[in-house]
Amino acid sequence: MAQIATSTLPAVLAISGSDSSGGAGMQADLKTMLACGVFGMSAITALTAQNTTGVRSIQDTKPDILADQINMVFEDIPPVAVKIGMVSATDIIDVIAERLTFHHATNIVLDPVMVVATSGANLISDDAIAALTGKLFPMATVVTPNIPEAEVLTDTLIRDQEDMEAAAHRLVERYGCAALVKGGHGTEDANDVLAETDGTVTWFDGARINNPNTHGTGCTLSSAIASYLALGDTLPKAIKHAKKYLTGALKAQLNLGHGSGPMDHFWKYR
Repeated sequence: MAQIATSTLPAVLAISGSDSSGGAGMQADLKTMLACGVFGMSAITALTAQNTTGVRSIQDTKPDILADQINMVFEDIPPVAVKIGMVSATDIIDVIAERLTFHHATNIVLDPVMVVATSGANLISDDAIAALTGKLFPMATVVTPNIPEAEVLTDTLIRDQEDMEAAAHRLVERYGCAALVKGGHGTEDANDVLAETDGTVTWFDGARINNPNTHGTGCTLSSAIASYLALGDTLPKAIKHAKKYLTGALKAQLNLGHGSGPMDHFWKYR
């Protein structure tokens, strides 16, 4: 009897909330991972009822159910990398930190979804921010705040690229992980800056795409970074490849919904 040929893929775990409209959160994470060539798995932190115009309701996952999801993944298909998205409750953060420590998780990419950029309003409480920065940031390989989030995390105003670089250094000093400060909310370009724990600084040029449909950009970029880390890239190379993927998704100009719509995560294959 002929032996059947088999194959394998690097596995990546996304820990994030579900977006019922499919453009952000877990749905964006898994679509991105598939498009970037890895096997995506999920631990859902919350169910949301939302679409491109806003969020109607949220139901957090019970901590014991979240712990079971993480355990079942690691016990059977240990992920090479982990992406963490929005987590708004301290008990959820506690569970994630404890379980990832127990399972010796590596290549952790943390997207600290904390601020509504257009209003500056915080999405999570001060207690949850303290738990996030105190327990999850030190475990991360890299955190990926946008400019409004970096301002909250560093207690500084970011007006230009010099301020972005200073904020990235401050995040490294405070939390002991690499920091990618994203410039997409700037006024001129979409350049990002990475500060690493050894003091290395890398700038990544990014063209500003004329596309109002940007729902899920942060989720997509962080999931792509985790995917490329799982594929063996260094952190700077993973970010470079992830930005190229995100730019392509924006350039595809997908237009769905009545608000800020989703991107085309499968643009490379059309």
